[in-house]
Amino acid sequence: MSKRSLSKWGKYKVMRKASALRPYLPQTAWFKPEALRVMLSEYGDVIVKPTGGWGGRGVVRVRLRSSGAYDVQAGSSRRTLHSESALIAYLRKHAGSHAIVQQRIRLAAVGGCPFDCRVMVQRRPKGEWRVTGKLAKVAGKGYVVTNVRRSQGRIVSLEKAVRMSDIPGASTGALSALMDDVALQTARQLRKAYPSKRTIGLDLAVDRDGRVWIIEANFTPMLGLFRKLKDRSMYRTILSY
Repeated sequence: MSKRSLSKWGKYKVMRKASALRPYLPQTAWFKPEALRVMLSEYGDVIVKPTGGWGGRGVVRVRLRSSGAYDVQAGSSRRTLHSESALIAYLRKHAGSHAIVQQRIRLAAVGGCPFDCRVMVQRRPKGEWRVTGKLAKVAGKGYVVTNVRRSQGRIVSLEKAVRMSDIPGASTGALSALMDDVALQTARQLRKAYPSKRTIGLDLAVDRDGRVWIIEANFTPMLGLFRKLKDRSMYRTILSY
């Protein structure tokens, strides 16, 4: 299997084939100047990231100002660029030439810090997919990425994140059930292209209106995130697979 097929872009194309998953997928395109131009024109705020990257490395937020300038953020560093050529050069330096551009989701936040969710979906050799764990990754102050190590963020339970979030009228039970459904549908779709995979760590986002989004799928997720929860029962379940 090629690196391209295992990349974020390859997995996105597989997920996109399932009509049931399309409402949960942010608009995504291969990074080219024209694609970036179109996406910024449509959304005004996008994320550019390496298609083979991990851990939040190389992720850049780009926001188009009404003046035509571009606000960019990589990690906690922010600056304004005043030409498309300067923007392209900046993105190629930080995200690389093999990258994707994605509609930015306005993530729900805890105390002003955005968060997303890691949902573990696993199956035994001859078994069906099961959701074996869920948690929330809260970004550190001033960061766009929720990767805990990169942003000095924190891990909390999904219940705590939803309870403390700015999602209006959020119901943890309903949101958790929807995430389970989306995660299981995603795993079944990915299995068609990657039949040998038995563990998937899905990054699911919740926006400020309570809508669920599929950010990306990881085939080698960091299981240690679940050790950071006070209740380690999910971690033990994950290891049992």
